[in-house]
Amino acid sequence: MDNTVIPEKYGGRSNLRRLLLLLFLAGLQPVLSTDGEEPQLDDDNENGETINCTIVGPDYVTVGVPSSVECDTDCRACTFSMSLDGQSAQGQGNVLAFTVNSWAEALTVTCAVTSSGTGLTATATKRLQVLAGPANVSIAGPDLMHPSVSHTYSCQSYCRPSCTYAWKSDKGPWISGQGNVVSITPQEMDRSKLLMCKATNSVSGLFVVAIRYIAVISGPSKVRIEGPDVIEIAEKYKFVCTAECLPSCRYVSSVNGQTVRGNVIEMTADHPLESLTLKCEAQNVASKRNATASKTVQIARSDRNVSARPEEASAVLLLAFIVSAAWPL
Repeated sequence: MDNTVIPEKYGGRSNLRRLLLLLFLAGLQPVLSTDGEEPQLDDDNENGETINCTIVGPDYVTVGVPSSVECDTDCRACTFSMSLDGQSAQGQGNVLAFTVNSWAEALTVTCAVTSSGTGLTATATKRLQVLAGPANVSIAGPDLMHPSVSHTYSCQSYCRPSCTYAWKSDKGPWISGQGNVVSITPQEMDRSKLLMCKATNSVSGLFVVAIRYIAVISGPSKVRIEGPDVIEIAEKYKFVCTAECLPSCRYVSSVNGQTVRGNVIEMTADHPLESLTLKCEAQNVASKRNATASKTVQIARSDRNVSARPEEASAVLLLAFIVSAAWPL
């Protein structure tokens, strides 16, 4: 019989039974390794591994303007598949660059990430609002302005979802809050008005400025007849009527009551008279305002050209008119 006694300090069988009983009463299940050492926790638990991804980029894109989005993930070794509105798009890794060519209300970007090591996948989507314009910005309204009269102009543009408008006239400030319509009243001294419209996309802030120069009706003023003050018998002479007029004026010219339409007169006197009276009437084609100028031309006398018949000296036998700037009768 073995009478060996296990010392108390080594625990003995009684101590081992006490330890197991205490563990049982505490509700703990002892786990022992085959080598007698305490087991270590596994840091790489494949059963609990997950990956996540998100799409980083703008909330809107503009037609015709290059854009890009990025697929961001916590996966270290992954492959990416990206699509735009359900259609596969070419990208470089996790970055997708694209340009929208036509307007639609919105587009959806999708990114699918696959882990090369575990085969796990993750998917993210992002909805992008599509903007357009401003494009084809123009100012519509009268081509001519009457002094002291109010004129209305509108700014037209292609814009999605909407545009705001600001106006500027000559050297004045930009004025907003009038929508796309503005009223302008030119002054008498104005010869033209500079009108500018700035259309701004209400979401993106992109803007385009349209510029228009508009003539202000003026004249006729400073009407005069240019030509010699003295002419000689049998010589050909030219007289021109001019005026400051916007838009252009039309003219009626006359010599001693003989009238033609146009502002140029070429004439030859056959017989001596004391003088000839030239008149010119200028009419603004837009305002219908008239102004008149006159000129007295002396005829130089020559003894050899004096007619033996006094009654023939009382008339000009030949007046030849060459008219320019004429208009239909």
